[in-house]
Amino acid sequence: METIKGTLFLYSETGTEGGYWAIQDENFIKPPSDDWPHEQWSYDGLFCLEDGDRLKIFNPDGTIRWEGEIELKHRKGEKLAGQVGVSPHDWAVPFFKEYHGELTKKSK
Repeated sequence: METIKGTLFLYSETGTEGGYWAIQDENFIKPPSDDWPHEQWSYDGLFCLEDGDRLKIFNPDGTIRWEGEIELKHRKGEKLAGQVGVSPHDWAVPFFKEYHGELTKKSK
């Protein structure tokens, strides 16, 4: 199984009805250049988290913040699913702050 290393974020665009927890594969992130002062991300490197995937989240200092199997659950009144057993705030922080992560997709 391949492990995807990259940046965690909330993927949201028109029609996603709230968004998805996702990771952008570091192999599909172009650094800023003289022509474009921001990183460029490709849809080819976009992976949304799904139940059964395995995720490892790293703190900015490189220590492991959380790791385990993804089991998302919608909480009453929320459009965005959260990880079972993790407070909504604690789950959202590494995605909104774009921490580093490693994702292993579930076997098909």
